[in-house]
Amino acid sequence: MKHLLRYAFLSILFLLPLFAGQSIHAQAIKTNVPLILTGNPNIGLEWSVGRQFTINADALWMPYLFKKHEEVFRALIGSIDFRYYINPRYYYTNDLWDGFYVGPYAMVGNFNIGLKNRDETKTSYRHRGWGISSGVTFGYKFYLSSRFRVDVNLGAGYAHLQYDKFQLGGEFADFPLEIKNTKSYVGPTKAGVHIIYNIFK
Repeated sequence: MKHLLRYAFLSILFLLPLFAGQSIHAQAIKTNVPLILTGNPNIGLEWSVGRQFTINADALWMPYLFKKHEEVFRALIGSIDFRYYINPRYYYTNDLWDGFYVGPYAMVGNFNIGLKNRDETKTSYRHRGWGISSGVTFGYKFYLSSRFRVDVNLGAGYAHLQYDKFQLGGEFADFPLEIKNTKSYVGPTKAGVHIIYNIFK
């Protein structure tokens, strides 16, 4: 896992020295509305690091544990991305950029997911492990007022998952049936409709 993390974050960490001489200003705090509506706490922050450039960071916690069938749907995910705003709009004096943006992202998290199969004749399983992803994020930030924005975005790239497979029965049920399974995926990896509160107007 250490090697995968190193490679996934390498491109983003390489960009940090480019902004070392820039003054970094906390710009906004945000939350992903569809996730909040489904009961998944999440928070995001965005900082300006130069003209048309920002750093965006998000954290998500999915907390579900259903006692009836001992089903579980839990995940803790963090992501960071650099954003370049194309022909941005400028409001007030806090480097708050609006409009279209694009940039690289990196994401890492762990999960514990096991849902009961609708077919009662089939065995239900639980998968517990971790994943990492990197790729490109793009979106558009809409101006609502000096304090509020709406940010619609989509990320696409490569994701790698490693997990142990259990028979469904709760977090501590039995021993793994299979250990260190892996799965790779290329395509959409994240999406959001964020409500943004501008800290400094």
